[in-house]
Amino acid sequence: MNVFEKQKLADQNQIFNYYPPKNKYIGAVSIPHSGEVIPDEFKDYLTEDLSALNQDVDTAVHKLIDIEKLNEEGIAVIKANIHRTCVDLNRPKETAALNWKKNSHGVEIVRKELSEETRAFLTQKYYAPYYEMLKALINELKRNHPRPSFIDLHSMPSSPTAYHLEINPKQEMERPDFCVSDIEGKSCEKAFIDFVCEKLSPHYPKVYQNNPYFGGHVTRHVDATFPETNNIQIEIKRGIYLDEPKRTLDESLAGKLRPVLTSALVETFQRFA
Repeated sequence: MNVFEKQKLADQNQIFNYYPPKNKYIGAVSIPHSGEVIPDEFKDYLTEDLSALNQDVDTAVHKLIDIEKLNEEGIAVIKANIHRTCVDLNRPKETAALNWKKNSHGVEIVRKELSEETRAFLTQKYYAPYYEMLKALINELKRNHPRPSFIDLHSMPSSPTAYHLEINPKQEMERPDFCVSDIEGKSCEKAFIDFVCEKLSPHYPKVYQNNPYFGGHVTRHVDATFPETNNIQIEIKRGIYLDEPKRTLDESLAGKLRPVLTSALVETFQRFA
């Protein structure tokens, strides 16, 4: 599947935007949690409280990278549009649709459950195309790169909630600026994750590996499907780019972060191309 065919796939499935590389293709970035589109099929099942629904969205992560610059450097970007409370693209297929019954603050957001038939239909419609795209992107990378490079980009609350502490009770209450994860050494060569951290740490002093996160379903799926891939997850602390209580982009903070993150991604993909 070439870039034109992939663009056609993106046009047909409006759950995501696809930004193709403009020069020699050297890597791919996925942003599965910044979407805020709630399709009509889900509205009867979810609360109308948008604040509660948006609590766990990776707000504006796609605005923290210079997508045009990445494309010019040969890096493809796929950015989800669908809201994660509808279909969580970073969860297994079987549980992705209406995965979150409550948000991470314990507020109920699902009003009623899907029938199995409806769940299967919505999963096929809104989940499967994203993973088809990931597969196509990495397969194309493999044509010229024995060890493809792939990065899944997220953001995290500045402090863990009770939900997060239940999953990882050992984490610090003040989270790092970045958490870079490789499933505890499983999904990439050590030089790859170390290089990313070295590019971020001069600008943001707290860059942790596999703490508080180890890597989500996208990272694990890519590792299981394409184990030869250098494949990591990057979580960005929301406090370094958002007015977190208002969930609005702080342009002064984002303006500092954007060139740092963009440069780190470009240099990493170039180094391991």
